[in-house]
Amino acid sequence: MNVEAEYTPPRRPTGMPLDPLTAWVTGDLGEKPFRARQLFSWIHLRGAESFGAMTDLPAPFRRRLQENAALTILKPVETSRGEDGAMKFLFELPDGSPAESVLIPAPPRLTACLSSQAGCRMGCTFCMTGLAGFRRNLEPDEIVAQLYALRKASPDRITNLVMMGMGEPLDNLDRVLTALEIITHQHGICMGRRKITISTIGLPRGIARLAESGKQYGLAVSLHSAVQETRERLVPMAAAVPLETLRGGLMEWSAATGRRVTLEYCLIEGVNDSIREAGALSVFARGLPCKINLLVYNPVPGLPWKRPGDRRVQRFMEYLYPRCPAVTLRKSRGADVQGACGQLGASLMRKGDAPIRTPRRP
Repeated sequence: MNVEAEYTPPRRPTGMPLDPLTAWVTGDLGEKPFRARQLFSWIHLRGAESFGAMTDLPAPFRRRLQENAALTILKPVETSRGEDGAMKFLFELPDGSPAESVLIPAPPRLTACLSSQAGCRMGCTFCMTGLAGFRRNLEPDEIVAQLYALRKASPDRITNLVMMGMGEPLDNLDRVLTALEIITHQHGICMGRRKITISTIGLPRGIARLAESGKQYGLAVSLHSAVQETRERLVPMAAAVPLETLRGGLMEWSAATGRRVTLEYCLIEGVNDSIREAGALSVFARGLPCKINLLVYNPVPGLPWKRPGDRRVQRFMEYLYPRCPAVTLRKSRGADVQGACGQLGASLMRKGDAPIRTPRRP
């Protein structure tokens, strides 16, 4: 009787930090530890797209790599450039799931906005990604490979990274932290941790883990209202997280890291742009080391929300300025190519099959 050999999927070294990579290279492949460092640098610093290109590795080692591993290389299936220079990239992952990333120029900075999930299960009612639903978490190599694809697409050096694309990063925190460990490693591209920001709607356990980690990543919280009822209307998961609990977690994170949290606040006409809402926001921010980023809602086809007019935005800002430590009005980039905040996820809607909506307790 013929017995088929058990299939072992190839290793994906693009998503392996140096220590696990070294354990695999020395244990399974029988090489010296310095070969793992060479392999790591070829992948992450030099951008090799094949094991054959790694010319200072011994030929037998390269053959074993080809037999047992696969590099994760993402190439965009669609690229859109906005009038403001922002570029949106659509990647199709091996299982057909989409991931969207955005390259945002704001000289002297060039920021890569990466996705952490294919879709999102937080269900924010004004967000295209939330409307599209959730497909799956992205693996560390898929997060890292987005950055490297954007790096190849631009002649300029990427200076900053934000985990603000499709998905809730704290809902996939283990994989996100693994990817960031690779991105910040000295033998790779060595991006500074203070140049990286993780965005969240405010999942307390994830915020606590970031505080405990001691890493100097920035934290941006999609607050959108400091009135509990309004916030639940916009961010349904907020029903499980009272604003007082969220604020306490942010105070602990700031104390542990010595950094200010960024409060992201998307102004939506007639929903959260009143003076009452501005007053609640100023109370929430009082005593909290923070800065407030205001942005004006980016319309999403099929959703009823509207952008407030300039006068309402100005009135909101003028109320906050003397009462809050730092307030900025952030200009959204890439809105004309559906690449701005809240607009990613159209690729999921185009797939045609029903999204998977699985709520998760914060």
